[in-house]
Amino acid sequence: MVTGAARTSLQEQHYDGDVDYTHGSPHLSDAMLRQRLQGRLLGVLGDLSDRGLPLRVLEIGAGHGGYTEPALAAGAAVTAVDMSVASLDRLRERYGTNPSLSTVHSSDGSLSAVEGDDYTLLLCVSVLHHIPDYVAFVREALTHLSRGASVLTLQDPLWYPRLPRGVHALDRASYGLWRIRQGDLRRGAGSAVRRARGRLREDLESDMVEYHVLRQGVDEQALLDELRPTFDRVELVTYWSNQLPSAASLAQRCGARNSFGVVAEGFRTA
Repeated sequence: MVTGAARTSLQEQHYDGDVDYTHGSPHLSDAMLRQRLQGRLLGVLGDLSDRGLPLRVLEIGAGHGGYTEPALAAGAAVTAVDMSVASLDRLRERYGTNPSLSTVHSSDGSLSAVEGDDYTLLLCVSVLHHIPDYVAFVREALTHLSRGASVLTLQDPLWYPRLPRGVHALDRASYGLWRIRQGDLRRGAGSAVRRARGRLREDLESDMVEYHVLRQGVDEQALLDELRPTFDRVELVTYWSNQLPSAASLAQRCGARNSFGVVAEGFRTA
């Protein structure tokens, strides 16, 4: 059983001041994918602007600002929430002179420290798969949105049971090959064996940070079902994302998709 305390503590240890968010993160390291996903963000901000809404972004899990930066550059006011103090310090070092940036430390991974209900965009990039009950988390986050607001989630793994067997095999094999090239084979092999057995160690960062592998990704349909009753338009965006560049070429030729985002627009408040 993965407890919230273990997850919070070890994830914060992992995302310290020295962590490289780009390494092993295709949505940051793959230039074409990053451009595509950031384009989605700019498109949502553009739609909000066209509808006459202020650009007020609540970004959960901002990290070192890979998607904070384009939001700020587009003229949005961004409240960046993260459970890592070191990451928020780095954000302030990079963008602290911009008065449109504010930061919130979430020590327990919740939104209890977030104030206000007038945000027009909820932004979650590579976040939901780290949250045990991501549907309930999104439901809570919606209470901070104003009428007409949007939601954009990106870079979460599609629900494994719905993936074609060949796509899932390509994804896991590609990740495994990439992992071997990173060194520390003993640690990597140990994590792989524990995941296969469905047993993770709560005292190891490597197990806690990526424990979504154990629960088989993120149920995109559950997110859609949660959002559709309260938004005018909800779109599922699927694509291929993997740490091994050579696998991306093969996946594109085959039309394989293993990751997703959700765009929801026109929030109808209660």
